[in-house]
This record gives sequence, C-alpha cells and structure tokens, in this order.
Amino acid sequence: MRKIIVLLLILIGTSAGCKKADPYLNYVSELRQEIYKGYAENTEITAVYGFCETPYLNDGKTGNLIYGLTFKLHIVPDETKRVIKFTSGDREYSAPFGLDDITSEYKATVEIKADMGKEFAAALILGDATVPVVFKSIVPDNCITYETALKTLEDKQSTLLNSYIKDGTFAAEIYMRIFVKDGAPYWYIGIAAGNDRLKALLIDGVSGDLLAVRDII
Repeated sequence: MRKIIVLLLILIGTSAGCKKADPYLNYVSELRQEIYKGYAENTEITAVYGFCETPYLNDGKTGNLIYGLTFKLHIVPDETKRVIKFTSGDREYSAPFGLDDITSEYKATVEIKADMGKEFAAALILGDATVPVVFKSIVPDNCITYETALKTLEDKQSTLLNSYIKDGTFAAEIYMRIFVKDGAPYWYIGIAAGNDRLKALLIDGVSGDLLAVRDII
C-alpha cells in the first residue's frame, strides 16, 4: 500500500510540474496589474505597475515588453524640478517628472521588473527638499490576477477568442488593465487585431463575469 501511495504522489507531482501555461499569456502586449496611491505636497500621486510593448502599436503582434512603474503627480506643473526616487532590492531607482506628450499628464516612468508588493516607500525630490511618500495598493485583496482574468475569459468567451485564430495561430494581441472604481476592481481587456481594430471587454475583478463588450474602430 505504501508503494502505491508513493507512486501516486510522484505521478501527481509530475502532472503538476508539466501543467501547461495559458497560451494566451504569450499574446499580452500591455499589462497594468497594480495601482498605488501616495500623497505629497498635499496632493495625490498615483503609480501603476506592469509592462507594455515597445513600440506600442496595434498591429496584432506582441513586441518587445518593457516593465515599469509610472507615477502621475496630480498638480499643475511649475518651474520646480521634481524627481521620484525609491529602492528595490539592492538598487536605487529615480526618474524626473515631465509632461506626457500624448496625455499632457505630469508623469515619471521608471523601467523596473520587480515584485513591489502591496506597499513601498519612495521619496519625492523637490529641488533641495526631500518628501517621503508611502505608496499603498488600492487593488482589493480579493481581486483576481491577470492570469485568472485571462483564463476566465478563455473559459467563458472561447468562441470570441477562437474567432481570432488564423492558420492555427492567434492573430491578435491582448491589452489588460486593472482599475478600481468605488472600491470595486475591474479588468479591462482589449483584443487588438491590427489596423487599429479593437474589441474592448470589461469583466468583474472578483467574479470574472463579463460586464460589457464593445467594438472600437
């Protein structure tokens, strides 16, 4: 009996180790998986973590992925030079704030691939002054991960996803962005098939239920 039990455990372990990753994860070209908020200068600073393909193009293909933290300071920019600074692992990171050419928002972006957790400390440099900032995640603990969100979509919208398969290959790229409204999390999922064609979906960040679908051309 002991030999049978040991054999079963080995087989179960081997099966778990050979579990295939969701193939659609390879087609995610933009991900915003965490949102943080902190306060300095009596105003709010938000930070989002994830990755994005570079260059960012709706061409139906996943390009080179760059991970990073993007900070947005909610003030009207002035002549003061502002820099965000923090440490992760044994390395120090910093980036200056500047106007985004596309959105005209006051942003700073740090290229980094790391687990920032649910809270991290940083500093806002204002000329010669340094203001400590603690960033805390606003994403609820019961929010499903992007992997689970994608798997849920695959399970519930297989017909839609299969419609993008051409010659045995998924001919599109996927955008995934978490956002929180009134304390509730939601996942925005965009399926980009190139030529600026986009299918936008909204799913509940807890149950994974599909809430809305829209074609954007």
